[in-house]
Amino acid sequence: MTNPTSANPSDAIADVMRRNVLEVFNTTDDSARRELIEALYDPDADFYDAEGSVSGHDAIDAKIRTLQLDAPGLTFTVSVEPAVIDDLGRISWALGPAGAPAVVSGMDVAHVRAGRFTALYTFVDPR
Repeated sequence: MTNPTSANPSDAIADVMRRNVLEVFNTTDDSARRELIEALYDPDADFYDAEGSVSGHDAIDAKIRTLQLDAPGLTFTVSVEPAVIDDLGRISWALGPAGAPAVVSGMDVAHVRAGRFTALYTFVDPR
């Protein structure tokens, strides 16, 4: 993976988007996930989804932990690689059992500044 402080801002944003899906959302160890959140999210970052919004590391961590508890045994994968325009990135993902079809898919759209999320918007595809 590239370094989030890469000389090419588009590469750095794409890397942060990938790491969020593959590392943050798949890490079930609480302390390891928290370290990732602190590395990839601004302290005042906002996270939006259909259920509402939360702000800051503590609330984002709690939101992700709740999702993991509600979806045991499921893993996030990248289904469409990130695309970046200026400070905005998007990535499509799938959630399902390893080696089996996805049970949920969606897309994240995010503002990234200095290699960290300032706002993340999660869209779940209709089924």
